[in-house]
Amino acid sequence: MNSGQRIARVVLDTRLPQLDRLFDYRIAEGQEVEPGVRVKVPLRSATRTSGAFVLEVVEETEHTGTLAEISEVISSAPVMPRRLFDLARDVSDRCAGSASDVLRLAIPQRYVRVEKAWIASLSEGVGADAEAVGSPQVDGFDADTWEKLLVVDSRFSLTTAHGVVPSASGPDLPRSTQPVVALAAHALSNGKSTIIVVPDWRDITYYQQALAEIIPEANLVVLHTQQPAGERYLNYLRTLEDKPQVVLGSRHAIYAPVSHLGALVIVEDGDEAHREPLSPYPHSRDVAIVRAQRDKAAVIFASVTPSLPVRRWIDRGYVQSVGPKGTYRARVIPTALTSLGDGGAQPARLPSVAIQGAQDALKSGPVLVQVFRAGYSSGLACASCKEPGGCRECHGPLRLVATGSPPQCAWCGVAQGSWKCFECGGLKLVPRGQGIGKTVADIGRSFPTTTIIRSDGEHPRSHVGRESALVVATRGAEPLADGGYSAALLLDGPAMLSRETLSTLEDTLREWEHAISLVRSEGTVFLTDVEGAPAMVMAAGNHDHLLRQELAQRESLRLPPSVRIASLTGPAADVSRVAQAVLGVSGEADALGPVAIASGVVRTVLRFPYAGGNAVTEELRSWRNKMASGPKRGSSERVKIVIDNPHSLDTLTSE
Repeated sequence: MNSGQRIARVVLDTRLPQLDRLFDYRIAEGQEVEPGVRVKVPLRSATRTSGAFVLEVVEETEHTGTLAEISEVISSAPVMPRRLFDLARDVSDRCAGSASDVLRLAIPQRYVRVEKAWIASLSEGVGADAEAVGSPQVDGFDADTWEKLLVVDSRFSLTTAHGVVPSASGPDLPRSTQPVVALAAHALSNGKSTIIVVPDWRDITYYQQALAEIIPEANLVVLHTQQPAGERYLNYLRTLEDKPQVVLGSRHAIYAPVSHLGALVIVEDGDEAHREPLSPYPHSRDVAIVRAQRDKAAVIFASVTPSLPVRRWIDRGYVQSVGPKGTYRARVIPTALTSLGDGGAQPARLPSVAIQGAQDALKSGPVLVQVFRAGYSSGLACASCKEPGGCRECHGPLRLVATGSPPQCAWCGVAQGSWKCFECGGLKLVPRGQGIGKTVADIGRSFPTTTIIRSDGEHPRSHVGRESALVVATRGAEPLADGGYSAALLLDGPAMLSRETLSTLEDTLREWEHAISLVRSEGTVFLTDVEGAPAMVMAAGNHDHLLRQELAQRESLRLPPSVRIASLTGPAADVSRVAQAVLGVSGEADALGPVAIASGVVRTVLRFPYAGGNAVTEELRSWRNKMASGPKRGSSERVKIVIDNPHSLDTLTSE
């Protein structure tokens, strides 16, 4: 043990899992090193260095040899406070990952000019205390609701109302923003910070506008990956200031190191945008639970309808449910359950009752048309034998990318000027499904004098006006209409419900309900070509019974969220070694697979109970580090470990 010197205990900024631990370095004379700052340290030799964050400055070390000195103090800004490292450690342990990977998600890239300006503003005393703000009244909620939601260590599912409301500062806003804004305002007035995490840029647009009407500019911070890098870094630095704040952002905002944290709000936690695609692949919902336990904060899952995991927590008493009194939900008519028959086939997959409903609704405003697929056509098949059409060059699937264009391979991009079926020799291709492009073309023929607005990934829209128009949008890309839509047509229900994914039912119900929430309370929604339980629950406006049935089935089959899972992807021999080790640690764990997913690559999915989760993730993290420390390997030979992603099971059912 060495003592009598100043020692920096650091976290290396590295992607190497075997270096996921703390390292001690000696602080040289004259170096000003404080906890949280960025430094550069040597690795094995003075010529090989790594970035690092200082966790703490101590006077003793367990290292018995001579400590290397810090090479350079990069910055004096304490960008990694202790509370952020502790959260990163907890999240990485739960996900069998590295703390440095979580910190890389949390801390934006450094911009020197921005950082210097921020430090100067602190020395000049810029940044006042929170101004007095009131809690706005929200229809359907009692005045004491916000105090109830902010109880320390509480967990709530907040059901938000349907519809849109006028805004004093711009276009109309979703009614669902109101209770979240009121909660944040109440927390701020009590000296508490709130972090609001939303799925995508549209939600950021809506919530930023709503919050700016109530929250003082000095206390509102917006953090998302689409911001200019310098602006994002400045806003991150602002979250380090010792004052209550309201932070709004996408999934990385969950790590904002604000002080005085009172509440974490996850908006629409069932949206896949909350699942991190980068290692260690955490979900915002899980990070919120972990952080709330550490910071003694409340967690609120705000959504039009609870996700399946939250529904399970509600039934088990782990999460309490709160919602508005009354409803603004539009009437839903499943066309397949009506007594009105069609006099013949209608274009654009629309039954006559929906066609008539749209024509009537267009007299008073815009009508939303939700479609399942992007592109022009989802695929092409032989007109004779119905086999999927294949590319003559690479046998990839064929697509129609535009009206009148020749079929094109989705893999190699080669246009198919002339085509012949591999199975029967047929020469004609027909669509296997219809994307938004073909829907727009078909609707244009049915409504030749009506303005048609398209909204999808290639043509994004956040708002449309009150004028009469047909707004055709893919699921999740529906823009908000001022005053709300007068009607909505939900197409492609059978295709949405026939997806081969574990989350098909819950995703479809959520996507339908989101579209319904954009319609005026006096409007009508036509759900086309859907029968049975999904049609009946959508007409009734209550999904609870159907979701409880889904949960019961998953419980009996040991599927998420009734159990935890871990997917292992890599060479068969390595995957088998890791899986057998985990099965040895947990007697209640079992394995599904392996399933081949590529040449020489397999996937095995491990299932294990929540009670033994820590032991399993610790064993997986140990194997991850062990394999990274062994002989050098190509990246394709490493075993990829992903925890609690239900889509890992989809591989086992895909063709």
